Amino acid sequence: MQLFTLEKEALLQRLKSSENGLSSALAARRLREFGPNVLEQGAKKNYLLAYARQYSQFFAILLEVAALLSFVADHYDSKQGSDVLGYAIIGAVIVNATFTFWQEYRADKAMEELLKLIPVRVSLRRDGDVVQVEAEDLVPGDIMLLEEGDKVAADGIILEANSLYLNLSSLTGESAPVARRLQPDTARRTLEAKNMVFAGTTVLSGSGIAVVSATGNATEFGNIASLTKNVRKTVTPMQREIIHITRIFTGIALLMGCVFFALGLFSGKGILMASIFALALIVANVPEGLLPTISLSLSLASQRMARHNALVKNLDSVQTLGSATVICTDKTGTLTRNEMSTKLLWLAGGEEISISGEGYREPGEFSFSRHNESSEQRLTELLTAGILNCRASIDEERLRGDPTELAIVAAARKKGITAPEMTKLQEFIFTSERKMMSTVFEDDGKIQIFAKGAVEVLLPRCTSFLGDDGKEQPLSENKRQEALARAETFENQAFRVLLVASGTEAREEALTLLGLVAIMDLPRSEVFAAIATCKGAGIRTMMITGDNPRTAAAIAHQIGMAFDRVVTGPELEALHDEALEEMLAAETVLFARMASSQKLRIATALQNNGEVVAMTGDGVNDAPALKKADIGIAMGLSGTEVAKEAADMVLLDDNFSSIVIAIEEGRNVYFNIKKFVTYVLASNAPEIVPYILQFFLKIPLPLSVIQILSIDLGTDILPGVALGSERPEKNIMNRPPVRRNEKILDREVFLRGYFFLGVIEATAAMAAFLSFLLLHGWQYGTVDLADPLLHRQAMTMTLLGAVSCQLLNAWTMRSWEFSAFNLGFFSNRLLLWAMAVELVWVWAILNVPEVQRVFNTASVPLNDLWILLPFPLLLFCAHEFYKWLRRRKKNRDLLPT
Repeated sequence: MQLFTLEKEALLQRLKSSENGLSSALAARRLREFGPNVLEQGAKKNYLLAYARQYSQFFAILLEVAALLSFVADHYDSKQGSDVLGYAIIGAVIVNATFTFWQEYRADKAMEELLKLIPVRVSLRRDGDVVQVEAEDLVPGDIMLLEEGDKVAADGIILEANSLYLNLSSLTGESAPVARRLQPDTARRTLEAKNMVFAGTTVLSGSGIAVVSATGNATEFGNIASLTKNVRKTVTPMQREIIHITRIFTGIALLMGCVFFALGLFSGKGILMASIFALALIVANVPEGLLPTISLSLSLASQRMARHNALVKNLDSVQTLGSATVICTDKTGTLTRNEMSTKLLWLAGGEEISISGEGYREPGEFSFSRHNESSEQRLTELLTAGILNCRASIDEERLRGDPTELAIVAAARKKGITAPEMTKLQEFIFTSERKMMSTVFEDDGKIQIFAKGAVEVLLPRCTSFLGDDGKEQPLSENKRQEALARAETFENQAFRVLLVASGTEAREEALTLLGLVAIMDLPRSEVFAAIATCKGAGIRTMMITGDNPRTAAAIAHQIGMAFDRVVTGPELEALHDEALEEMLAAETVLFARMASSQKLRIATALQNNGEVVAMTGDGVNDAPALKKADIGIAMGLSGTEVAKEAADMVLLDDNFSSIVIAIEEGRNVYFNIKKFVTYVLASNAPEIVPYILQFFLKIPLPLSVIQILSIDLGTDILPGVALGSERPEKNIMNRPPVRRNEKILDREVFLRGYFFLGVIEATAAMAAFLSFLLLHGWQYGTVDLADPLLHRQAMTMTLLGAVSCQLLNAWTMRSWEFSAFNLGFFSNRLLLWAMAVELVWVWAILNVPEVQRVFNTASVPLNDLWILLPFPLLLFCAHEFYKWLRRRKKNRDLLPT
């Protein structure tokens, strides 16, 4: 039996306590038995070990091996400058390890934020006296004293209550004040019990006394904390891709190293020369600049998202957004403005009045369906009665009070109505059971009462109505039915409807019906287009709200959110996991009256169906679902710190449309990474081919290891980052979501990079090398050149052959399928800067002695540089023609057969 179902005497007996509280001795024994009132934490994390672990990740190990091989190669042949390559690779590893560690360190702060919501000291009754104790010393059976503004330190059952209202938003996500009562409850779940208070919540008003029923991890707050702690985050698509890419490159590098080591031995080069040759090939195959370039591009994308009010905490999540197939979104504040607005009024005389303007402070106009000489006066009486029965207030600096009451006050402000000076005598407070509120005033010796509340509760208390002639008339059955019908019409349009009445006695009877007030948290204007964009992008949107099904469905219809059925919390409870997964696979569902644990279950079911889930949330109760989702999205304005820490992304404006913009950026990042991986692969070919040809042909070494470094960590990084900053292509949100198992390094990228563009670049590099040597008297078969300067000049031509092709490759790779000419020359200013830097670098390797010494280059006569010209143009034209063929085939496939 649940404790909240017991009467006071039985409850205290069950907890072995009394209204005077526990004795100090008994409290001490229970503290030893139950433990301190704190959330259980795991073993303290060793952050030094966590940081060291970053260096054992797969890509880090690959780069570390490459660095080691560079130092080994430098030991046997110091002239190549391999040690500089090794140091540069180590620097890249340190930067990436530090950045990844910092992201994980921030994520670990979620539990610390949970602890901040527990108060430090609380008031108790022990040994019959009121004492102050540390919150961690609370035990079951203690008697808590609660006052307005207090944070509740443990779960408890109410023994006394004086107009006690709690803010349960940290647990339920709903910010409306929740009344507490004394009577035992028959709720199905602890969190629904009206006679309980909960750890981590706040006393909004009133006071009370409660007996502690649970502490620490046994509280509802602790249960949520445990859920968050135990939820395991799935590996992001980007993390899987990095592992995939590094394994491919590792396999290629090791295979080629082993093959050519064996060939070197069989050809009589000896173990030393064969080893150095194999090591150089392995280093040439490892794209040292790839991971830093990916990190920088993701960082740039996250900065662009931040400008659109989407703050991404984990860079890997940027690309995950591009794979999102389902968005599970809250209603209040995300799809709607989170500002209640009075939009329609119905006067008991029969007029309907629409009010323009949204929010609490915007001006508005009143439009009457019909109008007579008493209409304005009756409107004034209705709004005056409304504001006299509200605690809310609006001033220039801040808003005070309940959102529904603020909407009534805002409507009166738009009409220029202020509350008259009257003496307040009594207030009959609103409770969830009464569903109404009344206030009694005295004005010039006359008693007046003003009431507002649910139509079904307040209308039976009315015996008259204010007619269209401005006079009170008996409330006939026809008028009663007219009021009920109008209220139902408003409710079907997703309005919250209040009836307003007045009377001349200090009791809530024999009232005069003044009219109806229709209030709505209006949809954000941007949401309509955002929902339509999601539909075109193949992304399902599902609303998960604590609101009632009818309101949720009406809002969904208004914003164009399609759904096949509405499922409530109790209905979901009755479904087993397999049935839920089958339903979500076949239908788009609107979820209403949902609890936090149910959001977690929905996210899990969708993921089990292979969906990539984006989930919004703002309360502590949402943290487990946010952590479980592929993309957890917290609200920046209304969200708790716990939700923000558990999430991958924070919406700074709480706006659904910002999610759609972020998804567009995520998709763009995916294709941008695809583009610059292809770009990097193309530059790998002219690094590898010279070594292979030197092995099989009798030619000098065309390229040194330090020159490979200059391509991998020098010339490729800036254009790669520039490609990563490209704007979304025009059809990016008309494509289906990026599949969870879709690879960046797929067959198309590999073939286009290595065997199409790469072959052209390798041809350019070797043509430049051999042509230069032949033009300067070299004869085939001469491996060791007598003139070191000639050799350095020839290697410089090899380097320039690759770099010149990469210059135009960057321009043609700006779009995966569209022509570079359609993008505009100045639309990517970062690429212009990258080109300028590369040209400066080319000038430096040709003219600056210090640079030439580091990179083993030399000045080349100007009249020999013409050798380089045909190949970049060939590469550019060939790739543009290839993209044209792909577009043509795609358009032909789309034609009806």
